[in-house]
Amino acid sequence: MKFARYLEENAVDEWRRAYINYRGLKKLIKRVDEHHEERKLLLNVSQPQRQASDGPATRLLRKGQGIVRGMSTDAYGRGYGTMQDDREIEAQVPLPPVLLKGTGLRLKEEEEEGDEEGVFVDEEAEEEGVTSTSHHLFFQGRDEDEVEQPARKTRFKDGEVNRSATWVVPGDLDNTDVTFDELIEMLFDKEERKFFSALDHELARIVSFFDTQEQEAIERLSTLVAQLQQLQEHRREFKTRTRRLSGGAIGLSRLLAKVPRGVDAEEVQRLKLSVQNREMNPAPENVSSDEDMGDKRRAQAMEHVQNLHIANLRTDSVSPSGTTTSKSFDPVHYKAARKKLREACIENYRALEILNNYRILNRTAFMKILKKFDKTLEVHTMHKYYDQRVMTSSLVQSEAVPKMLHAIEEVFACYFEHGNRKRARDILRSGSSQTILAQFHGHHGSTFRTGLYLGLALGLAAEGLRGALQESTPDLIPSYQTLMVMYATLFIPTLFALLFGLNLIAWQRVRINTVFIFEFDARHALEPTQYFEMPALLLFLLSICWYASFVGNPAWMPWSPTTWPLVWLLTVVALLVNPLEMMHKSSRYWMLRSLARVCTGGVMYSVEFRDFFLGDELNSLAYSVSNMWVFACEYDHGWYWPDQCAGTQTYWTPVLSALPATLRLTQCLRRYIDTNGKMRIHLVNAFKYLSSILNVLFYFRYRQAGSQGVLPHGLWVLFATINSLYTCTWDIAIDWNLLQKSSRYPLLRSHLAYDDIWPMYYVAMVVNIMIRFVWVIYLFGDASSVPLRAFVAAMLEMLRRWQWNFVRLENEHLGNADSFKIVRDLPLPYPVRRRHGSDYGDEDEYESESDTRTLGHGSQMSTNESRIRDALRETQMHLDEVRQRRTTTL
Repeated sequence: MKFARYLEENAVDEWRRAYINYRGLKKLIKRVDEHHEERKLLLNVSQPQRQASDGPATRLLRKGQGIVRGMSTDAYGRGYGTMQDDREIEAQVPLPPVLLKGTGLRLKEEEEEGDEEGVFVDEEAEEEGVTSTSHHLFFQGRDEDEVEQPARKTRFKDGEVNRSATWVVPGDLDNTDVTFDELIEMLFDKEERKFFSALDHELARIVSFFDTQEQEAIERLSTLVAQLQQLQEHRREFKTRTRRLSGGAIGLSRLLAKVPRGVDAEEVQRLKLSVQNREMNPAPENVSSDEDMGDKRRAQAMEHVQNLHIANLRTDSVSPSGTTTSKSFDPVHYKAARKKLREACIENYRALEILNNYRILNRTAFMKILKKFDKTLEVHTMHKYYDQRVMTSSLVQSEAVPKMLHAIEEVFACYFEHGNRKRARDILRSGSSQTILAQFHGHHGSTFRTGLYLGLALGLAAEGLRGALQESTPDLIPSYQTLMVMYATLFIPTLFALLFGLNLIAWQRVRINTVFIFEFDARHALEPTQYFEMPALLLFLLSICWYASFVGNPAWMPWSPTTWPLVWLLTVVALLVNPLEMMHKSSRYWMLRSLARVCTGGVMYSVEFRDFFLGDELNSLAYSVSNMWVFACEYDHGWYWPDQCAGTQTYWTPVLSALPATLRLTQCLRRYIDTNGKMRIHLVNAFKYLSSILNVLFYFRYRQAGSQGVLPHGLWVLFATINSLYTCTWDIAIDWNLLQKSSRYPLLRSHLAYDDIWPMYYVAMVVNIMIRFVWVIYLFGDASSVPLRAFVAAMLEMLRRWQWNFVRLENEHLGNADSFKIVRDLPLPYPVRRRHGSDYGDEDEYESESDTRTLGHGSQMSTNESRIRDALRETQMHLDEVRQRRTTTL
């Protein structure tokens, strides 16, 4: 495998522009080689003329000068003259310069204006509105440097130039004390030295990026170490509280068992309070040997981290005894804190593996490109450049990343795996296994079952449709039309779930990191072939119910045709909440938790990408959501009074239809609040969903008024038009980030994931606009065709959303790549301590910080503690009063 392809397959897409521009350097090597060959040919033509005019002594002197200055000799030992003579010849016949156009490279001497993030694009290419392929976020297939170049034409006959015997560095020169700058000064002219200037620029850019990321990784590890130290103290309080509760429960039960039956209730209550009071203030206890070993193991882990001597790593919050300063923790929240820090360890390990792979890939790339340069130009410069430039950089010299990987393995084993280092490494590495996106892997069992389900579903659906369209069927099923609506309600989300698998395949093919964007657990993330199995099964079950309702309802089955939709719905619920470890339980539960988060509308949780993405998906399923009331109403009335369940007879229909837009509206408001009112674009987005809600309400009012309502009809058309224009503009300009002026293709953008099918972006924009105005079909036809038109509009909207998904996630991935974001922002259980400045020698300049969730969590803990203290104080006062009354009575 060629290294260029290997680099493409193993590079992380979010950091794509931070890697070495390997393809650009290969193009530059070809241009330097062409210039080099032209210069050699020019010198070879001039050498015989010069040697014929020189005397024997002059030729001998020139030969010695050539050797001293590193000039090549031919097979017979003849020198080609001094560098000064060569420059005079080149000045007489100027050679074309070596251009960097189309390579995406810059020279070290050039000013780096406008490249704050270390992404460098050729200026000449930018002027033409073209971005270099090598700086595409997504790699393409074969580019121009992989195409076989035609043989060079020469005006010299064979034998006039002996290429194999010329321009080879003398063998002893590579082992001398000549510096690299002196070496390339001897061998190459100014134009040819542009390759090394560009290589220096790439090295400086990569080292700068690596140093920045390494320092951020050290800061994250420092925070994680401080959090784990606080977790250790939290654990002690949790164990103490657990012993108290277990001992108190046993002691109280034993005491109450010995109380005589004649004792009154007041005395029994006094005994309970007495036991609880003693348990809240126990005598010092000896800790078990297992806990002693655990504490010792965790203390040794922290000591081991300190002994690694990672530069700028802060472990100064550890006291000499190995514990943190005295704090009060709520034991109730210990397990939640432990779970958060476990996830944080896995995420930090994942980020460190990415950084380590980045370092190794770029080091290897420098060796490969230098080797290619030496082989192409028949020189020996690789060792000099690598030893004097690359070996002295932090890419080679820094050992912080391997040490941090070892440190996380150590603390993870001691804190979460009872010292089992092998199991800790397996968990950490499995969590980072999908960091670099793997190639498409087939799961043959899932593929077979998916194909089986789909094949059977198509046959049953076709046969059921034939039976449903027979003329006698409506007479046999009184609720025929309503039953068709129910199946349409269930069919649209099922088909949408199946089509979403095609989204997953496309995203994987263009290397969009869905695991990171949706915050999947990398250990349980599904391949597209695995995902297809569940929606294919649901479609198969739905086709069975469809067939049973209209064709094959058995005579021995007491159920009516209208019962089968309910059977399917209950089966789906049972499959999703199934607690058994089958059919991808972790993925099913992730989906249920995500839907629960969406239903809160951002009231209980901060809004993440998956929340508003699923909220948008629900907006395109408003047809199915609104018909849920009809579904429940029909089963409540036994399918005998269809007029009572008509959509125009209740306000539940518009309420449910507007529910997805309302949830997105509250999510936008929550995001606006979380940004402290700085991101007003969330308010603009909220008004978009407000227009959708008004559109639904006025359409319902128009349907109620019928042909008599001119004003409701006009208002609905007005708000429907406003909503369509609003949403179309937002889809294309914001969600897809298209319509950019300075793009390679007009009205698109500079970076495209689906670059090989770029005309489809224009098709997608046109289709999106047309379907956004699909409401115009309600303006034609009579009332009897409204259910059919509603179904057609709902199907088109679902397909529009499916198309929207392709480009929306592409744009999200581009945003992550622009910010080089590869680590999730996980909430931490304890306040974070950070330094004010960059002076790491100052140990006193700290500030307490935490995100809103951490602050809320901390305030909740303090509230619980005060509530417990108040309850204990009141119990003690009540016990004293009881004792005083008994003393007075006696």
